[in-house]
Amino acid sequence: MNLTVRAEELGDDLRRLREQTGLSLERAGELIDASATKMSRIENGLREGSPEDVAALLAIYRCVGPRRAELLALAHEFERRGWWQRNKPDFAERVRTLINLENKADLIVNFEGMNIPGLLQTGEYTRALLRESGLVPDSEVEHRMVIRMQRHALLLKPKPPKLLAIIDELALHRMVGGDDVMRRQLDYLDDAAKQSNIDLRIVPNSGGHAGANGAFALFRRANGHKAVYLENLTSVLILEEDHEITRYEQAIRLLVRRALPAQESILLINKLARRLDPEATQGELAEEQLQRHGGELR
Repeated sequence: MNLTVRAEELGDDLRRLREQTGLSLERAGELIDASATKMSRIENGLREGSPEDVAALLAIYRCVGPRRAELLALAHEFERRGWWQRNKPDFAERVRTLINLENKADLIVNFEGMNIPGLLQTGEYTRALLRESGLVPDSEVEHRMVIRMQRHALLLKPKPPKLLAIIDELALHRMVGGDDVMRRQLDYLDDAAKQSNIDLRIVPNSGGHAGANGAFALFRRANGHKAVYLENLTSVLILEEDHEITRYEQAIRLLVRRALPAQESILLINKLARRLDPEATQGELAEEQLQRHGGELR
């Protein structure tokens, strides 16, 4: 069986439920007449968890109501590639799939045309972005910001994934939160780019490019499985079909070709950060005046 995001999410949820009930893998398997090996493969999305097996486990784990219905639906569709998530109105449910994809990837490629990538945002930038959007209730802003910051931990693991962050230059000019917040965000990008597992590329503001259709993230795992994550205001779309992945890989190649090299990207970020630093700006003006007056004296 080929790994799918649906099968893996079903397995992750079953593992969480089992751990919440305090049952070992072996004991849970015994209760449904399954070996520990079979249980392990179900929880890792590597083997079919039949609807009958899943229903029995959910009864053991005392999972009822809408959550039970959702997991049973996954058990019936575990082999389906691609997933349009329209029935997850709660933010925590929507972001869970994204976190699973991030934590199991060995390579993440994220293109952003409007904002700084979520894995590279500062807390104050995220907070301002959410508030200024006008779409997130004030009561939820802090919670969402904390979750986004917690996602950053995966980049600091002993064996972190590689992150290729491709950012349209226009996102660097968007003054989210004001000059000070934006300057610190740009400085944070500079620091992040010094990590060996992070490759940061800026697509200069000079015409159209392959990211014109919007932001996306591609996740690749060591076992070769790939998925593309797309998000809009009301739902999430996950692509897994080979022909769809190929199109996004082509877009990535074209974007990298258009982007500035890594060092030039950092120089641009530093230049924009200095423009937002009053002290640096005053110093540059004083230097220009000194050079001008020196020329006049000569």
